[in-house]
Amino acid sequence: MRGVVRLLVALLPVALSACTSWQADYLTERMHKASQEEVAARLGKPTETKPLQGGGTEWVYHYFPDSLFNYAYKGHPFEPDCQEYILTFDDRQVLAYWLKQECIE
Repeated sequence: MRGVVRLLVALLPVALSACTSWQADYLTERMHKASQEEVAARLGKPTETKPLQGGGTEWVYHYFPDSLFNYAYKGHPFEPDCQEYILTFDDRQVLAYWLKQECIE
């Protein structure tokens, strides 16, 4: 029994890392480093963009997970299971913050 518990504890980090998307991994790794140009090269053209009042820009991406490990861009934020990534770039056009949430209307 102890062996099974140890095995489960050892596999937990692997199982949890498999639940994150490649987009989330990329954005976490590149926060405070990636330029808008780099992010666009990796994630493609954002669904929408808007300037922020204090400077900087907000980009929004909509993704629909078509399977557990494959996210595909769909462009329709009102479909079931749509995931929204909101990226904030500072006034130097460097990724400052990002957030993943369910798409909202």
